[in-house]
Amino acid sequence: MSMITRRTFLALGAAMAASPAFSPWAQAQTPAQTQPGPTRIRGTILELEGNALGITTRAGERVIVNLAENTTVAALRRVTLAEITPGTAVGVVAEPGPDGELRATAITVLPPGMRITELQNAWDTAPGATMNNGPVEAAVDSGSGRDLTLSILGRRVLVRVPAQTPMLMPIAAARSDLVPNATVFINATRGEDGRLSTNRVMVSKDGVAPVI
Repeated sequence: MSMITRRTFLALGAAMAASPAFSPWAQAQTPAQTQPGPTRIRGTILELEGNALGITTRAGERVIVNLAENTTVAALRRVTLAEITPGTAVGVVAEPGPDGELRATAITVLPPGMRITELQNAWDTAPGATMNNGPVEAAVDSGSGRDLTLSILGRRVLVRVPAQTPMLMPIAAARSDLVPNATVFINATRGEDGRLSTNRVMVSKDGVAPVI
């Protein structure tokens, strides 16, 4: 892995610690939040002027996110179920099925050798949705896709993965990829003055967009 790519992976995420563990999803709140703190931004780029990134959110709100000088930009590439094997670090957005079992709606796959901060938190994509971060303990083919068993904080968590589930891996990108109409996912921070800022942006590229 190149130094640039490794910097991209290590810099992404809202709650990354100084260790190599990685979690781009922990503790963030929804864009509707107006109090200081972490805020998730999902939307489409309007323009980038200097360090001010203008975005129209999925809810139709226009916001400006101020980018730090050292902001890391990442895109995504598609991966297949066959690439997810025991030991792979994944972040799985899942919803409870009719039988109560978790069914994946999107999976972010980390490159081989990278660890992820283990957590299981509520997620804001649908009622009852959760973000499930952890290494894969077992991967078994099923009639409709694959069943993944994740190891999360000492517990085994079974997730059903339908064959059509989007599965993406972060890859290096650049500020030049922050162009109008590109879609973004940002874990921003709202300051005491109400302004949004970040040093990490995930952007669509080559037809692959963030789905978390």
